[in-house]
Amino acid sequence: MHQKTFEIDYPKKPIKCILTHKDPRSTEQENTQPSFLFTHGAGGTLQSDAIVNFVDGFTSSSNQSILCFQGNMNLQSRVKMFKAVHDHHGKDEDAPRCLGGRSMGARAAITASAHNTNTSHLVLISYPLHTDKGDVRDAILLDIPAEVQVLFVSGDRDAMCEIERLDAARERMKGTTYRVVVSGADHGMNVKPKMRTRGVGVKVGEVVAEWLQLGFDDGGDGGREGIITWDEESEEAEWSGWTAGD
Repeated sequence: MHQKTFEIDYPKKPIKCILTHKDPRSTEQENTQPSFLFTHGAGGTLQSDAIVNFVDGFTSSSNQSILCFQGNMNLQSRVKMFKAVHDHHGKDEDAPRCLGGRSMGARAAITASAHNTNTSHLVLISYPLHTDKGDVRDAILLDIPAEVQVLFVSGDRDAMCEIERLDAARERMKGTTYRVVVSGADHGMNVKPKMRTRGVGVKVGEVVAEWLQLGFDDGGDGGREGIITWDEESEEAEWSGWTAGD
Protein backbone atom coordinates (compact mmCIF):
# COMPACT_ATOMS: atom_id res chain seq x y z
CA MET A 1 0.00 0.00 0.00
CA HIS A 2 1.30 3.46 -0.94
CA GLN A 3 -0.02 6.85 0.07
CA LYS A 4 0.35 10.43 -1.07
CA THR A 5 -0.75 13.36 1.11
CA PHE A 6 -1.60 16.72 -0.45
CA GLU A 7 -3.93 19.70 -0.07
CA ILE A 8 -6.62 21.21 -2.29
CA ASP A 9 -7.31 24.94 -2.18
CA TYR A 10 -10.51 25.81 -0.35
CA PRO A 11 -11.83 29.02 1.28
CA LYS A 12 -10.48 29.62 4.80
CA LYS A 13 -8.54 26.35 5.01
CA PRO A 14 -7.08 23.89 2.46
CA ILE A 15 -8.61 20.42 2.30
CA LYS A 16 -6.21 17.71 3.44
CA CYS A 17 -6.34 14.63 1.20
CA ILE A 18 -4.73 11.20 1.29
CA LEU A 19 -4.59 9.21 -1.95
CA THR A 20 -3.99 5.50 -1.41
CA HIS A 21 -3.22 2.81 -3.97
CA LYS A 22 -1.68 -0.63 -4.02
CA ASP A 23 0.69 0.33 -6.84
CA PRO A 24 3.38 2.89 -5.83
CA ARG A 25 3.61 4.17 -9.40
CA SER A 26 0.00 5.37 -9.24
CA THR A 27 0.45 7.62 -6.21
CA GLU A 28 3.74 9.01 -7.53
CA GLN A 29 2.26 10.16 -10.83
CA GLU A 30 1.00 13.71 -11.16
CA ASN A 31 -2.77 14.24 -11.51
CA THR A 32 -3.60 10.66 -10.57
CA GLN A 33 -7.33 10.14 -10.94
CA PRO A 34 -8.89 8.39 -7.92
CA SER A 35 -11.84 6.15 -8.66
CA PHE A 36 -13.40 6.56 -5.21
CA LEU A 37 -13.82 9.66 -3.01
CA PHE A 38 -14.47 8.99 0.69
CA THR A 39 -14.79 11.04 3.87
CA HIS A 40 -15.03 10.38 7.61
CA GLY A 41 -17.83 10.95 10.13
CA ALA A 42 -18.65 14.15 12.05
CA GLY A 43 -16.17 13.69 14.86
CA GLY A 44 -13.63 11.57 13.03
CA THR A 45 -10.37 12.21 11.22
CA LEU A 46 -8.36 10.54 8.48
CA GLN A 47 -6.46 8.75 11.24
CA SER A 48 -9.56 7.26 12.89
CA ASP A 49 -9.39 3.47 13.24
CA ALA A 50 -12.55 3.03 11.17
CA ILE A 51 -11.02 4.97 8.26
CA VAL A 52 -7.54 3.44 8.47
CA ASN A 53 -8.88 -0.13 8.67
CA PHE A 54 -11.30 0.46 5.80
CA VAL A 55 -8.68 1.97 3.50
CA ASP A 56 -6.19 -0.81 4.26
CA GLY A 57 -8.76 -3.45 3.33
CA PHE A 58 -9.90 -1.61 0.21
CA THR A 59 -6.45 -1.09 -1.26
CA SER A 60 -5.25 -4.59 -0.43
CA SER A 61 -8.05 -6.06 -2.54
CA SER A 62 -8.34 -3.57 -5.39
CA ASN A 63 -6.32 -2.02 -8.18
CA GLN A 64 -8.42 1.10 -7.78
CA SER A 65 -7.25 4.16 -5.87
CA ILE A 66 -9.18 5.75 -3.01
CA LEU A 67 -8.94 9.39 -1.98
CA CYS A 68 -10.01 10.29 1.56
CA PHE A 69 -10.37 13.91 2.58
CA GLN A 70 -10.57 15.69 5.93
CA GLY A 71 -13.68 17.74 6.66
CA ASN A 72 -15.32 19.61 9.51
CA MET A 73 -18.49 18.83 11.47
CA ASN A 74 -20.82 20.97 9.31
CA LEU A 75 -22.85 18.92 6.85
CA GLN A 76 -23.30 21.57 4.17
CA SER A 77 -19.64 22.50 4.37
CA ARG A 78 -18.72 18.84 3.89
CA VAL A 79 -20.92 18.69 0.80
CA LYS A 80 -19.10 21.70 -0.67
CA MET A 81 -15.78 20.03 0.12
CA PHE A 82 -16.92 16.95 -1.80
CA LYS A 83 -17.58 19.20 -4.80
CA ALA A 84 -14.20 20.89 -4.49
CA VAL A 85 -12.32 17.58 -4.30
CA HIS A 86 -14.42 16.08 -7.08
CA ASP A 87 -13.95 19.02 -9.44
CA HIS A 88 -10.22 19.11 -8.67
CA HIS A 89 -9.94 15.73 -10.35
CA GLY A 90 -11.92 16.60 -13.45
CA LYS A 91 -15.52 16.89 -14.48
CA ASP A 92 -18.07 14.74 -16.25
CA GLU A 93 -16.62 11.44 -17.50
CA ASP A 94 -13.10 12.20 -16.20
CA ALA A 95 -14.12 12.65 -12.56
CA PRO A 96 -14.41 9.92 -9.89
CA ARG A 97 -17.64 7.97 -10.30
CA CYS A 98 -17.97 6.61 -6.78
CA LEU A 99 -18.59 8.72 -3.67
CA GLY A 100 -18.82 7.46 -0.12
CA GLY A 101 -18.51 8.26 3.53
CA ARG A 102 -18.96 7.16 7.10
CA SER A 103 -21.93 8.35 9.19
CA MET A 104 -22.34 12.10 8.49
CA GLY A 105 -19.85 11.67 5.68
CA ALA A 106 -22.32 9.25 4.06
CA ARG A 107 -25.04 11.89 4.22
CA ALA A 108 -22.68 14.38 2.59
CA ALA A 109 -21.82 11.90 -0.16
CA ILE A 110 -25.49 11.45 -1.06
CA THR A 111 -26.14 15.19 -1.27
CA ALA A 112 -22.94 15.78 -3.23
CA SER A 113 -23.83 13.04 -5.71
CA ALA A 114 -26.93 14.98 -6.71
CA HIS A 115 -24.62 17.61 -8.24
CA ASN A 116 -22.38 15.11 -10.04
CA THR A 117 -23.92 13.77 -13.21
CA ASN A 118 -21.28 11.05 -13.52
CA THR A 119 -21.84 9.42 -10.09
CA SER A 120 -22.67 5.75 -10.59
CA HIS A 121 -22.01 4.25 -7.11
CA LEU A 122 -22.49 5.32 -3.50
CA VAL A 123 -20.87 3.57 -0.52
CA LEU A 124 -22.67 4.44 2.71
CA ILE A 125 -21.01 3.08 5.85
CA SER A 126 -22.84 3.42 9.18
CA TYR A 127 -25.49 5.60 7.57
CA PRO A 128 -27.29 7.41 10.45
CA LEU A 129 -30.82 6.54 9.40
CA HIS A 130 -32.51 7.65 12.60
CA THR A 131 -31.76 9.76 15.67
CA ASP A 132 -32.40 9.15 19.37
CA LYS A 133 -35.41 11.43 19.09
CA GLY A 134 -36.97 9.28 16.40
CA ASP A 135 -36.24 11.50 13.40
CA VAL A 136 -35.71 9.43 10.24
CA ARG A 137 -33.27 10.51 7.55
CA ASP A 138 -34.73 8.58 4.63
CA ALA A 139 -35.85 11.46 2.39
CA ILE A 140 -32.45 11.91 0.70
CA LEU A 141 -32.24 8.15 0.16
CA LEU A 142 -35.50 8.20 -1.77
CA ASP A 143 -34.18 11.00 -3.99
CA ILE A 144 -31.15 9.00 -5.21
CA PRO A 145 -31.61 8.40 -8.96
CA ALA A 146 -32.44 4.89 -10.15
CA GLU A 147 -29.20 4.62 -12.16
CA VAL A 148 -27.01 5.04 -9.05
CA GLN A 149 -26.18 1.79 -7.26
CA VAL A 150 -25.98 2.05 -3.48
CA LEU A 151 -24.12 -0.10 -0.97
CA PHE A 152 -25.00 0.14 2.73
CA VAL A 153 -22.63 -1.26 5.36
CA SER A 154 -24.01 -1.28 8.90
CA GLY A 155 -23.30 -3.01 12.18
CA ASP A 156 -26.15 -4.97 13.75
CA ARG A 157 -25.46 -3.11 17.02
CA ASP A 158 -25.64 0.33 15.39
CA ALA A 159 -28.08 2.37 17.48
CA MET A 160 -28.50 4.84 14.61
CA CYS A 161 -29.40 2.33 11.91
CA GLU A 162 -31.63 -0.61 12.81
CA ILE A 163 -31.34 -3.19 10.03
CA GLU A 164 -35.12 -3.69 9.75
CA ARG A 165 -35.70 0.02 9.28
CA LEU A 166 -32.86 0.22 6.77
CA ASP A 167 -34.37 -2.61 4.73
CA ALA A 168 -37.73 -0.84 4.77
CA ALA A 169 -36.07 2.28 3.36
CA ARG A 170 -34.23 0.23 0.73
CA GLU A 171 -37.54 -1.18 -0.52
CA ARG A 172 -38.74 2.34 -1.21
CA MET A 173 -35.60 3.53 -3.00
CA LYS A 174 -35.63 3.93 -6.78
CA GLY A 175 -32.53 2.00 -7.75
CA THR A 176 -30.61 -1.15 -6.93
CA THR A 177 -29.30 -1.34 -3.37
CA TYR A 178 -26.97 -3.71 -1.57
CA ARG A 179 -26.55 -4.30 2.14
CA VAL A 180 -23.71 -5.68 4.23
CA VAL A 181 -24.34 -6.36 7.92
CA VAL A 182 -21.32 -6.45 10.22
CA SER A 183 -22.09 -8.83 13.07
CA GLY A 184 -21.47 -7.35 16.51
CA ALA A 185 -20.41 -3.92 15.24
CA ASP A 186 -21.69 -0.63 16.62
CA HIS A 187 -22.01 2.74 14.86
CA GLY A 188 -18.24 3.23 14.98
CA MET A 189 -17.61 -0.25 13.51
CA ASN A 190 -16.19 -1.36 16.84
CA VAL A 191 -16.65 -4.96 17.96
CA LYS A 192 -15.91 -6.81 21.19
CA PRO A 193 -13.36 -7.83 22.15
CA LYS A 194 -11.55 -4.79 20.78
CA MET A 195 -8.79 -6.88 19.20
CA ARG A 196 -11.29 -7.97 16.53
CA THR A 197 -12.11 -4.44 15.38
CA ARG A 198 -9.09 -4.17 13.10
CA GLY A 199 -9.81 -7.43 11.26
CA VAL A 200 -13.49 -6.62 10.82
CA GLY A 201 -12.75 -3.12 9.52
CA VAL A 202 -10.25 -4.44 7.00
CA LYS A 203 -12.77 -7.02 5.80
CA VAL A 204 -15.32 -4.23 5.24
CA GLY A 205 -12.83 -2.52 2.93
CA GLU A 206 -12.20 -5.75 1.05
CA VAL A 207 -15.91 -6.34 0.47
CA VAL A 208 -16.46 -2.79 -0.77
CA ALA A 209 -13.51 -3.16 -3.15
CA GLU A 210 -14.99 -6.38 -4.50
CA TRP A 211 -18.35 -4.72 -5.00
CA LEU A 212 -16.85 -1.84 -6.97
CA GLN A 213 -14.54 -4.11 -8.93
CA LEU A 214 -17.37 -6.27 -10.17
CA GLY A 215 -19.64 -3.33 -10.78
CA PHE A 216 -22.77 -5.45 -10.47
CA ASP A 217 -24.08 -3.83 -13.63
CA ASP A 218 -26.41 -6.76 -14.22
CA GLY A 219 -27.13 -7.54 -10.59
CA GLY A 220 -24.25 -10.00 -10.29
CA ASP A 221 -25.44 -13.44 -9.34
CA GLY A 222 -28.68 -12.08 -7.90
CA GLY A 223 -27.26 -11.59 -4.43
CA ARG A 224 -27.59 -8.20 -2.83
CA GLU A 225 -27.06 -8.93 0.84
CA GLY A 226 -24.26 -10.40 2.91
CA ILE A 227 -22.80 -10.55 6.39
CA ILE A 228 -19.35 -10.17 7.92
CA THR A 229 -18.77 -12.31 11.02
CA TRP A 230 -15.88 -13.28 13.24
CA ASP A 231 -14.77 -16.90 12.98
CA GLU A 232 -13.68 -18.15 16.40
CA GLU A 233 -11.63 -21.04 15.04
CA SER A 234 -9.55 -19.14 12.47
CA GLU A 235 -9.67 -15.91 14.50
CA GLU A 236 -10.40 -13.96 11.34
CA ALA A 237 -13.26 -11.93 9.92
CA GLU A 238 -15.25 -13.86 7.33
CA TRP A 239 -17.45 -12.71 4.46
CA SER A 240 -20.54 -14.74 3.58
CA GLY A 241 -20.59 -13.74 -0.05
CA TRP A 242 -23.62 -12.21 -1.71
CA THR A 243 -26.97 -13.88 -1.11
CA ALA A 244 -30.47 -13.15 -2.31
CA GLY A 245 -31.66 -12.21 1.20
CA ASP A 246 -35.09 -12.94 2.59
